[in-house]
Amino acid sequence: MFDLTHLSNSQLKIGRWILHNESSVMIATEKDIAGTVGVSVASVSRFWQAIGVQNLKAYKQLLKEKRDITPAKKILNTLIDIEYQDVQSHHLNQSIHQLQTTLDNFKQDQFEQAISAILKTNRLFIYAPGPSLSLGELLNYRLHRYGLDVHLIKWMGSEILEELVHIDESSTVLLLSFGRLLKEGEVILKHANEIRCKTIVISDQLVMDTPCVFDIFLYADRGEKDEFHSMIAPLFLLENLIVEIGKEKNILVHMELLDKLRKTYKEDLPR
Repeated sequence: MFDLTHLSNSQLKIGRWILHNESSVMIATEKDIAGTVGVSVASVSRFWQAIGVQNLKAYKQLLKEKRDITPAKKILNTLIDIEYQDVQSHHLNQSIHQLQTTLDNFKQDQFEQAISAILKTNRLFIYAPGPSLSLGELLNYRLHRYGLDVHLIKWMGSEILEELVHIDESSTVLLLSFGRLLKEGEVILKHANEIRCKTIVISDQLVMDTPCVFDIFLYADRGEKDEFHSMIAPLFLLENLIVEIGKEKNILVHMELLDKLRKTYKEDLPR
């Protein structure tokens, strides 16, 4: 919700606590925040201007507005934006902007680490809730075709614990987290940290609102929080990931085997 990079050490402590405790902030005073974080009340008072907000009351109002945004309001805001232009031009312009923002925040080292982690893992677990499920399905399908051991987690609630028992230190976990990290995602990351397996997070949030630690982070823009969210940039990022993984020689051998099987059984299973 705000940039942490330019803050002092005490302001950074305040900022991190606020990001991870939004519900508590809504009922807290500056004295409460100061006591919890371990800084002075004056430091908390100065913090708001450092992030471009007038005071605590104004920040609480921003949080309220953030929580009040519904899918219907996102669609309405998008329709208002395109009132004086055709849908295709608007969507194309938005897509170009989101792709450019994704490229502007692209980290080559993180991208290469993600490729390495996926290639070296014994099994890749993908968690793609809600609207990101289609992206998870695509990634699962493509990487499985390469011969990688991939599993798409589809359980929700306490049933997700059935999946955790199969994740061990030789595994890698990849989470798609758009908008906010769900409780199930937090539990997966906590478990991954406990057993010390690699974690990759792909998100449209440059600053993740979670206390959970992860190893690799990739950013994909989906537009402003109050408008219709597109999956074009996340798809672009994932397809690049798939292509780079596909360049590995041992993976191409598996693809050649698949081609032979198609030729062998083309009469039985025509395409």
